[in-house]
Amino acid sequence: MKRTKFMKTNILFGILLLTLCLFTGSCSNDDKAVIEPAPEFELVTEISETEPLFIVPDQTFKLEYTAKNIKSIATNTLPEGWTAEVKESENSINIKATSEAASKATLIITATNASAQEVSKEITLQCLNFFDDTKGTFILNEGNMTTENGSLTYITADGYVFDDAYKTVNGTELGNVAQDMAFCDGKIYIITQNGDENAVGTKLENDGMLIVVNAKTLKKEMAFSRSDLSTLNWPTHIAALDAEHVYIRDNKGVYRLNTNTKELTFVSGTDNAPKSRFVTMNGKVYTYKAGTLNGIIEISPENDNATKINFPYRVEISINEVLGIQAAENGDIWVMSFGFGKSAMNKFNVESKKIIQRQINVKPSVGSSGVAFASYDNNIYYADGTTIYRLKFDEDESLNAASGLDAEETLTDLSAIDNNAGLLYNGLGVHPVTGNVYINTIKSFAQYTQNTIWSFDFNNSAENPAAKYENYTNFPAGFFFAPGK
Repeated sequence: MKRTKFMKTNILFGILLLTLCLFTGSCSNDDKAVIEPAPEFELVTEISETEPLFIVPDQTFKLEYTAKNIKSIATNTLPEGWTAEVKESENSINIKATSEAASKATLIITATNASAQEVSKEITLQCLNFFDDTKGTFILNEGNMTTENGSLTYITADGYVFDDAYKTVNGTELGNVAQDMAFCDGKIYIITQNGDENAVGTKLENDGMLIVVNAKTLKKEMAFSRSDLSTLNWPTHIAALDAEHVYIRDNKGVYRLNTNTKELTFVSGTDNAPKSRFVTMNGKVYTYKAGTLNGIIEISPENDNATKINFPYRVEISINEVLGIQAAENGDIWVMSFGFGKSAMNKFNVESKKIIQRQINVKPSVGSSGVAFASYDNNIYYADGTTIYRLKFDEDESLNAASGLDAEETLTDLSAIDNNAGLLYNGLGVHPVTGNVYINTIKSFAQYTQNTIWSFDFNNSAENPAAKYENYTNFPAGFFFAPGK
C-alpha cells in the first residue's frame, strides 16, 4: 500500500512538472515572436538640410540609401509631373520631374518592417524650371579673361544661390568673358566676348560665343562658336526682338544676327556704338551716339539702317558725353550725361524730343559693362567708387536743372560697412519687382574671389543690407532680371 501511494504521488508530481514546463516554454516562444528588430533607413546621397533638393527637368536623380530590417519601401504620391521610383534591388529611388512639373514637391519615403513598424524621411524637392520667375536674380560672370569660362549665378526668390546655374543644368560652361544677356520670346541670349578661344588664342572647352537657352529651364537650345561669328570683334552687348533680329554690339558697331541662317548684317549708322547696354522697347532697339555730337540711335526691324535722334540744341546742362541709357516708362529714355564739369540725369522722349534735366553732384562710375546707373520708377541709383547715391527725380517743370543737387541723397559707403568691399565691380541693378538695389563688390582685382553680392532695401535701411551673399562671383558683368509675363 505504501509503495502504490508513493508511485501515485510521483506520477502526479511529474504531470504537474510537465505542465509547468510546457506552459513556461509556450510563454517564452510567444515573447520571441513579438520582438522584431526596428527598421533602419538612412540616405547615402548627401543632401542639404537647409535647402531643397533641386532636380534638373527631364533628368533622373538617383537617391541612394541603406536599409536594414525592412520588408518594404514606399513613397507618397507626388504632384503631376513628378515621379519617384523605388529600386529596392539597387537601394535607390529614381526621382524625375518634367519641365512643366509643379516647381515644388514634398517626397515622403516610408520604410516598413515585418511587424508594420515604420520609419520615414521627408525631403523638399524643387524642379529647376523657375528661371523665368520675375522675383529671381541673375548675375552674369565674365570669368578670368585668360583662364576661366563665364558662368551664371542665380538667386532664387527664396534666397537660395546657384553658383553656376547654367552648368548645373547643362553640364557644360558659358564662353570666355561673358558680357550681356537679353530676354525675348521665352529665350535668353547670352553673349560672350571670346567664346571658345581666349584673347591670346588658347582654345577653351565651353559652349561658344553666343548661347541661346530656354528662359524657364536654362537648357541650351542653340550655340554659336567663335568661328560661326568670326565677323565679330570682341562683342559686348546684345538685344533681341525675335529670332531674325538679334542685335550684337562689337568694336565696329552693331550687327543684326539672323539665328535661323547665322547671317550677320551690319546696321548702317551704328559705327563706333558705345560699350553700353541696349534699351529695348516698343519693338525697337536703342543705343546712343558717343562724343559731342551725341544723341539716341534707334534701330527698327523694318530695315538695317539706324536713325539718329538728336538731343535738343539748347539745354541747361550741356550733354558732351553720354554715360549710359535705360528705359523709363511711357516710352521715355533715362540718359546719364556729363558736360563742362556737370553731371545730369535726363528724361528724354524720343518722339517729342522733350527733355527734363536734373543736375547731380558726382560723375557716376561706369564699369566695363557700360552700366552707369539703375532706375526704379523715378528713383535713380548710381555710385562714385563704393559710395551709393539716389536721386528722386522730380518732373515738375517749374523746377530748374540745379534742383537735382538738393534732391540727391548719399545712401551708404560699402567700404565703411565691410573691409572686403574694396571696389565696386560693374554697375548696379534694381529689382523690378521688389525695388531692392543690387551691388557687386570685390576686395581687389588680385583678390577678386573675395567678393560680395549686396541687396539693399534703401527705404528700410541704408546700413544693413536686406541680403548679403559672399564669394559667389567671378568678375561679375552685371545683374539681370526676367521680364514680366
